[in-house]
Amino acid sequence: MNYKIIVSPIASKNIEDALEYYIYKASKKVALDFLKDYKKAYKALQINPFYQFHDNNYQFLPFDKFPFIAFFIVEEPSKTVFLNAIFSTSQDPSKYPVR
Repeated sequence: MNYKIIVSPIASKNIEDALEYYIYKASKKVALDFLKDYKKAYKALQINPFYQFHDNNYQFLPFDKFPFIAFFIVEEPSKTVFLNAIFSTSQDPSKYPVR
């Protein structure tokens, strides 16, 4: 059974910001490639969301091709994944999400 994914407003904003950045700094093709990489991570979470823990609460999944990490929480009883943030690993490390 697939897991339901709930994308937080923060994660949605992170994705929008990344798309705008790639459109502006690179090209629409690069932005579309980023979107494909995001969708691949999204589908992976639907199938099996059990990845490495960042801390006691959050788990994370690195993207395959782009320098981003998806931070999420799995609620096993309801088979729901709460996608909380998409973090660019090329950002200042002091911005790294810590709970």
